[in-house]
Amino acid sequence: MNKYVLHLKKITYILLFSSAVWFTSFTIFPENQVIKLEVGDKSPTTFSAPRYLTVIDEDKTNSLKDEAINNVAPVYSIDTSVATDMVDGITEMFLTVIKSRTEEILEQSDDEELEQSEPNLIIIELTKSEQIQNIRSSLLFSTISTSAIEVLVEISNTDKNNETNFLTQIEFEAKKKANEFLSKGVSNENLNQQRQSIVSNPPTLNLPSELYAIVPEARISSTVGEIIAENLIANQKLEEELWNEQKDKAAEAIENVTIQFFKDEIIVSEGEIINEVIFQALNELGFLSGESRTVQTAAIPIIFAVFLVLYILLWRLRDSIWANDNELLLMLTLILISSIFLRGVSYFSQLSDLEFIQYSLPISFVGILSVTLLNLRATLILSLSSSLLALAGGGSVGLVALGALGTIVPAIFLSEETDRSLLRERIVYISLTQPLLAFGVYFFLRDDGNLTQILIFSFLIALVANLAALSLTSYIESIFRLTSGFKLSELADRNHPALRHLEEKALGTFNHSLVVGTLADRAANKIGANSQLARAMAYYHDLGKTMNPTMFVENQIGYTNPHDRLLPSESANIIKNHVVDGVKLAKKFKIPEIVYQGIIEHHGTAVLRYFYEKEKLVNPNVSKEEFRHLGQKPTSKESAILMLADSLEAACRAIFMNEDADEKKISNVIEEIFNEKISDGQLSNAPITFKELDTIKESFQVSLEGLYHQRVLYPEITEEE
Repeated sequence: MNKYVLHLKKITYILLFSSAVWFTSFTIFPENQVIKLEVGDKSPTTFSAPRYLTVIDEDKTNSLKDEAINNVAPVYSIDTSVATDMVDGITEMFLTVIKSRTEEILEQSDDEELEQSEPNLIIIELTKSEQIQNIRSSLLFSTISTSAIEVLVEISNTDKNNETNFLTQIEFEAKKKANEFLSKGVSNENLNQQRQSIVSNPPTLNLPSELYAIVPEARISSTVGEIIAENLIANQKLEEELWNEQKDKAAEAIENVTIQFFKDEIIVSEGEIINEVIFQALNELGFLSGESRTVQTAAIPIIFAVFLVLYILLWRLRDSIWANDNELLLMLTLILISSIFLRGVSYFSQLSDLEFIQYSLPISFVGILSVTLLNLRATLILSLSSSLLALAGGGSVGLVALGALGTIVPAIFLSEETDRSLLRERIVYISLTQPLLAFGVYFFLRDDGNLTQILIFSFLIALVANLAALSLTSYIESIFRLTSGFKLSELADRNHPALRHLEEKALGTFNHSLVVGTLADRAANKIGANSQLARAMAYYHDLGKTMNPTMFVENQIGYTNPHDRLLPSESANIIKNHVVDGVKLAKKFKIPEIVYQGIIEHHGTAVLRYFYEKEKLVNPNVSKEEFRHLGQKPTSKESAILMLADSLEAACRAIFMNEDADEKKISNVIEEIFNEKISDGQLSNAPITFKELDTIKESFQVSLEGLYHQRVLYPEITEEE
């Protein structure tokens, strides 16, 4: 029945804290409710800006960019080889004109002797019309007008007496003007346009005036224009890659067109049509991206499921937190605080225009408290739980990642061996990691916030939060009645007032406690128990002996045994009272309850066998219950180890003061002590297994062999006469 009550109590804790997380996420830090609107809809109400906001007018910006792109002229490169082809074409045309002056014919003869001799070629002069006809038949003159051909024939016939060189001069001018046109560049797109332009606007030629007496200047210019147009070839190649680069640069040079909305300024009035700018403004201010009631309702099972998984993990892993209500409550409290941090940062980052807020998450505060007051496993579970709850509560991926990593980071710098002096130094290191995490999230999200501002404020907020965690550790220890590793380290310091008191009042007990502490520490470490706690328990377990130190054998050096003058029952009562006295002194020296629990449990309810057997000699009917210790049976692994270590150290010290120790003798003592405690039921309440007991035996064997090893007997040194 008790087991079911235990589970019910812990489930109650889970339900209460999961409800608190949901309440925090959706009531204390509510986001705007979802309003379903689209561009072109009428606004159902009047919206005002809760803060200053600038919105980019995408339509106007894109329009300006398109205009800039369209104004970028195509980029061409010139092919110089084209000029050679064009010149060759013009040359062929003029050669064709020259060749058309005459015609070669073979002379025909009736004489047989003449027929057998070499044929006789006769060159005849062709008429103007025949020349024109021959030239017209050439493919080179396919688009040349008859008028232009006539001009070329007239000039060619003028040159046939070799007195003038007009045709050659015209050819030179045609090639010169053709190269001038090519130098400006001719593309395939404007080739026909260029040809038409040349024909309609013939070039001005540098020719002798005598030529113009033969043929008018206008006709010659027109002819040359047609020749150039006929042979004109595109020499430009479109450089698309370079052209696109220039287009991109032109687009990038256009600044975004922005619309400003000042705080409390009306964004859109009721009934007004929503355009792209208004829609974007409403969306960025959270009016369109809030949480619906559906989201809030759906979050309920998710949040409760996270806490249920947490409950199962702690139960199945048998973590110390499961067995300690105070530790469980602290862990749940830290999860709630983590959720408040994550949700609060998300909430306030929406309300303000400060980009650095979402990066200034003081989540390492929770991580430090978890590592120092709980354990590493608890910190990892805490980080996972907080992340899942943040996602369920609508947190962004970047914020959740920052929260998860920020919780785990303190575990890298802190450990159970870290004392409070080193903790202050480590706090600075932990704070320096916050900007690094912020930079990583900033880079991942490709944020456009002020990076310098983000890094500075993330460090400052983390430093303040971590210093606060350091300052509050002691108070939280007291509130939740916990003992951190730092506290245990302080208790193990021999300069602690209680240990100094023990050393001064009962030196033998003090030395005994140190040995027991070593045995307990090593054994606890072997089975994965809290070795620091086991050592601290051992150091203080006999603190009550300082009230009557000489009544205990380890402090009786130089004294007669006072028990020789007392009745067994009187001696037993004195011995039993050292537990009660120990608890009183522990409270006086403000020893944590978890530590002085070792005082209560280190003897359990075992029988003071020596005095019981002594009383039994004179009173055979004596009850064992009268000679049982006033403590309680061990309820933890650490106190069970303490009971065994205490009994073993006392037994070995008593036995091996009078005889030599060896491996077999030590093993026999260990087996005897263990069997006695098990058969008497002293370990029945401790959460310890037989396998762990075997491991503890092995640890004790090694430790005791080192403590009671046989020493070499050195020969006595005598002075030689």
